[in-house]
Amino acid sequence: MYMEFFVEPNIIKNMKKITKIAVTLLLICFSIHVKGQELAVIKSSNITIDELPEYVIITSQNTKLLGGINIIIDKKKSTYRDELEKLESLLQDGDKLRIRNQTDLLNAMSKLGYAYVNAYNANAIMPSNRNDDAEDILNIVDGGEGAYKVNMVFRKKEKYRD
Repeated sequence: MYMEFFVEPNIIKNMKKITKIAVTLLLICFSIHVKGQELAVIKSSNITIDELPEYVIITSQNTKLLGGINIIIDKKKSTYRDELEKLESLLQDGDKLRIRNQTDLLNAMSKLGYAYVNAYNANAIMPSNRNDDAEDILNIVDGGEGAYKVNMVFRKKEKYRD
C-alpha cells in the first residue's frame, strides 16, 4: 500500500508568506520594546532637556576598581544645580544608563539631546581621593601618582536650544 501526499503549491507559498510576516512582526515588537525601555529610563530620571543648561562639562576618571568610570559634573553655585545633580545621578547609576566608559558617555549624552563639542585634561594628574579605599588601591597600583581626569564638553543639539 502506497499513499501519496500531495500539497498544493499555493499552500506552501502562503505558509512562507505567513512565516515572513510573523518574523517581521516579532522583530518590530522587539524593537519597540527595546526603544520603550530606553525611553522609560530617560523618563524615569525626571530630567527634561528643556530644564538643562545649553552647555554641560562632564569630568570622567577611569578609577573604578571593577571597571567603569567616575562621572563628576561641577554644579557648585550653579543655577542648574538640581538638574545637574539629576543628570549626574542618571549617568552614574548602574541600573539606568550603565555608563562604563567614555564611549558609553558620548552615546548616552547624544540620546539625551547633547552633541559632543570638545575634550581636555582636567589638571594633568589628580591626587587620590583619600575618602575612597578603592581609589587608594588603584592609586598605589598606578604608582602613587593619581589618575588622569578628562573634561568633556557637550552642547544641546540645535533642535533643543532656546
